[in-house]
Amino acid sequence: MIQVNLATWRVFYIVLSVFVAIISGISGYLLTKSKLSQIPSIPMQVQESHSLVSLTGRVIEKPWNKTTESWIAGGGNYYVLDVGDLEIEKRSAEEGVILRDSKAIAFESFAEYVGKKVEIKGEYVDSKPYQPKSAYESYPMGMDGRPLPRGAGFKVYEIRILD
Repeated sequence: MIQVNLATWRVFYIVLSVFVAIISGISGYLLTKSKLSQIPSIPMQVQESHSLVSLTGRVIEKPWNKTTESWIAGGGNYYVLDVGDLEIEKRSAEEGVILRDSKAIAFESFAEYVGKKVEIKGEYVDSKPYQPKSAYESYPMGMDGRPLPRGAGFKVYEIRILD
C-alpha cells in the first residue's frame, strides 16, 4: 500500500486551482477582446451642435482688476458686449457678457470692434472649476471655501458691425 502525505496533495491541489484560474481568466480576456475586435466600427463624425444666439450691443474693453467679473474673465484685459438694459439669458459681466474667442473669431480681433455697435452670434459658455497651480497662489473663494470658477461668457462665432 502506498502512503501519500495529505499535505502534499493539498499543496498540489491549491497550485493546480490557481493555475486553472489564471488560464481561465486569460482565455476569457482574450475571447472578449477578439469578439470586440470583430464588431464592425462605423466611423462617425461628431458635429458640434450650436444653437446660436444673437446679441446686439457695444463692445468695450475692460482692464484686469480684483473683481469677481475680472476673475471670471481670466488673467488680463478682456472684452465685454454691453447690452444695456436688454434682458439676456446669462449675464457674465455687469454690462452684459464677457466675449470669448472661438475657432472662427480670434481673441485679438475683438479690439477692432471696441466702441462699435455690433451683432454677435454664438453660444453661452459656463464657468469651469479652477484648479490652483500652487498652494501659495491667491484667488477668490466661494462660501464653500473652494476657488471661484472661471471661464463664463459668450463664445463668438460671428460678429458684424451695425452702425
